[in-house]
Amino acid sequence: MFRMPSIRRELPVAHLLTGLVLACLLPGVLGSALFLLSEYRDERSQQNEEMLALARDIGRTVDTHLLHAQTLARSLSPVSRGTSDDTDLFSPQGARSVASVFGNPVVVYRITANGITGISSRGEQAPADPLELQAVGSVFATGKAVIGNVATDATTGERVVVAHLPIANDGKTGHVLGVSMPTAELSALLVQRHLPQGWLAALLDHRGIIAGRNRAADRYAGQPAMEKLRTAIAAQQEGELDTVTKEGVPNFTVFVRSPRTGYTAIVGIPHADVVGPLTTRLLYLAAALACLSTLGLLLARAMSRRIAGSMQALIAPATALGQGMPPAMPAVHLREAAEVGAAIERAAALLCQRDAALRAQQDELQQFKFFSEHANEMLLLLDEDGRIRYANRRASERLGYSNAELLSMTLFQIDLPTRPQQLHQVFAESRQAQMRPFERVYTCKDGSQVPVEITATVLEVKGEWLMHVAPRDIGERHQVERAVRWAAAHDGLTGLPNRARALAVLEQALDDQRAGAPGGALLFVDLDRFKPVNDQHGHEVGDRVLQAVAQRLYACVDQRALLARVGGDEFVVVMPCLGDDLEQPEAVARAILDAMALPIEAGGIEAALSASIGISRFPEQGDTANLLIHAADMAMLQVKKNGRGGFAWYAPHMDEQAQFTLGVERRLQHALDHGCLRLHYQPIVDLASGTTVGVEALVRLEDGIEPAIGPATFVPIAESCGLVLPIGSWVKREACRQQVAWQAAGLALSVSVNVSPLQFSRAGLAQRVRDLIAASGIEPRQLVIEVTETAIIKDLAEAAAILGEVKALGVRIALDDFGTGYSSLGALSVLPLDKLKIDQSFVRRIETDHASRAVIDAVIALAHSLNLELVAEGIETEAALDYLRARGCQLGQGYYFSRPLAPAALEEWWGRKAA
Repeated sequence: MFRMPSIRRELPVAHLLTGLVLACLLPGVLGSALFLLSEYRDERSQQNEEMLALARDIGRTVDTHLLHAQTLARSLSPVSRGTSDDTDLFSPQGARSVASVFGNPVVVYRITANGITGISSRGEQAPADPLELQAVGSVFATGKAVIGNVATDATTGERVVVAHLPIANDGKTGHVLGVSMPTAELSALLVQRHLPQGWLAALLDHRGIIAGRNRAADRYAGQPAMEKLRTAIAAQQEGELDTVTKEGVPNFTVFVRSPRTGYTAIVGIPHADVVGPLTTRLLYLAAALACLSTLGLLLARAMSRRIAGSMQALIAPATALGQGMPPAMPAVHLREAAEVGAAIERAAALLCQRDAALRAQQDELQQFKFFSEHANEMLLLLDEDGRIRYANRRASERLGYSNAELLSMTLFQIDLPTRPQQLHQVFAESRQAQMRPFERVYTCKDGSQVPVEITATVLEVKGEWLMHVAPRDIGERHQVERAVRWAAAHDGLTGLPNRARALAVLEQALDDQRAGAPGGALLFVDLDRFKPVNDQHGHEVGDRVLQAVAQRLYACVDQRALLARVGGDEFVVVMPCLGDDLEQPEAVARAILDAMALPIEAGGIEAALSASIGISRFPEQGDTANLLIHAADMAMLQVKKNGRGGFAWYAPHMDEQAQFTLGVERRLQHALDHGCLRLHYQPIVDLASGTTVGVEALVRLEDGIEPAIGPATFVPIAESCGLVLPIGSWVKREACRQQVAWQAAGLALSVSVNVSPLQFSRAGLAQRVRDLIAASGIEPRQLVIEVTETAIIKDLAEAAAILGEVKALGVRIALDDFGTGYSSLGALSVLPLDKLKIDQSFVRRIETDHASRAVIDAVIALAHSLNLELVAEGIETEAALDYLRARGCQLGQGYYFSRPLAPAALEEWWGRKAA
């Protein structure tokens, strides 16, 4: 199954190579940065150590400076010179001496009876400042120097730092020397360190007040240091932190608090002095990396162009490959691209082969699908379990299921009587040989049933056996067969059995009698005064009268007897198995006479009819159907001669008809001997174009002795006396001779000749036709042999063989009077026929009789399905012509076109029509 590719961002080769170069440079950049950071950290640590050392040194220097007065005072005091009297020190002169040596104002304190008193270097009594006295007292108590905080000298107004120094004598503090040092002096000490430009050195007292500074000391001395710095100093003796100077410059700052004086030395370096060298190095590194990156990117650009060019060169061949065109491979610089190009060429060759195969398969599949889906027949595909794998559109429409429903069903849901084992047997037999079509009944979704003729073929697909089933709907065929069988055995107007059916039943009764069954009787019923009804009121009224008569006659006959209509107004009643019972036929005859005595209302008229009935017995009065009918007919004619409206049994004394029959027989023999038979030809017309395409040869007895007689009269006599064969031979010879003459004169007409059942049953028919063709010189295609259903129905296989031999000569074969016999569709499917001829009894009733139209429609549909040419006999009206032509009947003959004509009259008729 085809899947859409996932959406992703695609990068060109240049970007990928640039990324590769940057990825290669990145470790160097990170390593250099880490190296600089490590170096900076090391330098910073070293710098911090140096700053701390510097701060400690500054602290020691300040401590020395603050405490050197103590050493100087000891050297000047009397105690130090080995005297026990210290009055000289504790005097104005002594204080001045110390001050003159030290260079700073000095106050000497001692403990007297009045408490702690002090004398300044000016010899004045020192003021009794509580804080000073507290510091002095601490010195006396501990013997340790106390350095005071920054204060303002009351006399000079300067900011000073007072150092209280103990002067010991014999291990005991005897005096405390208070030395005042200006903060400027402390700042001078810091300046003297000659720190680098921008560095800051400062001194803070115990409270975090600036006591000295190497720059701007006069401005910031006496001001408290930053809160952050004072907090850090209070927390620890020495340390480092980031601060901001009074000038607002960020510094890295270290501090050291002196354990001797409690003052804190501070050293600060501006951030810029620390970060500046690192920044310079980073700039140098960045410049170097930029140069390397530029070179790398230029190289990557050149390489990417080369690679991209080789890859892009493959786009056109790949596009051509995708469009199914032959790819043209350009020159490329990369071996891999060349290999891909070669692979594209190989793929193109393979795809061409595969496309050709796929197109062929697709064409076959498209054709199969088209024909399958548009087929007029159902198509199914089944597996061995009966599951439906495929069903075409026609199957869905005919069975009433959707395609999805059919694909979820099995065969057993539509072919209800079939069982799985039967299907397995069909599979097994189909694998061995092609099965003959067989019939089943399918059940539709709505419950209706469809008779089908199944053609099944099995095939193996990927190791699985499947069955292709073509169920052909034969419902219409069954209907047509029933209609044709019914039409063949029944009269279309009255619905009664017809002459053919009556003859078949009568022959069967005779066979049964020969086998030992009792004999029977035949009633021949002819209506009296029916012709005037037709003449005065028309055929439509006459047909309705006949229908009413048929209903009355049917009510007079019991179920054991057969009532049939054998002619226009002629009926017969076959009563088998009567034995010696003569009363029953007479009772039926009387019932018929009584029924016909009542007036018949039909078509708006009231017809008064009667019936003349002749009765014959079998086997006494005939052992064939024709003889019995002839005997009954003779008895009926006797009734008519006697005044009609009665019945009579056939008797030997009824020799008038026999004399007539004998007379006709003699005339036929004379005509054969002296050439008194004549052929008339009725034109056969193409209904679509009106062109005359052939003629039917009809024999007439015209001997000049008595009135001419038609074949309907003398053919039965000729058959009974054995003259039908020579008459038939003469008819064929004369018809073929006339056709050849017409052909030479420019009348290209085929000629149709009738073959009687007796002629057909005689051996050697094909040879006689062959000899006829050879003797006459007729083109075989121009000769049409017409046979009746009664001639072929007795032995269908033999009839098919005989007609096959005749057809092999090139002669065309027509089945005459179709619909009046008792043939079946099965017979039509095996006989080598070219034409069907619809009997005129149906054609003449097209306008008035629905049953006749139904029979004609069925016969036309049947002829089309069997691909047979159709000829309609008895066309007498334009309405009948239009009806037949609209339904696809090809040919026709009848009085509408012309009566049967003598050859000269036909030539004259042809000439008038051509003109």
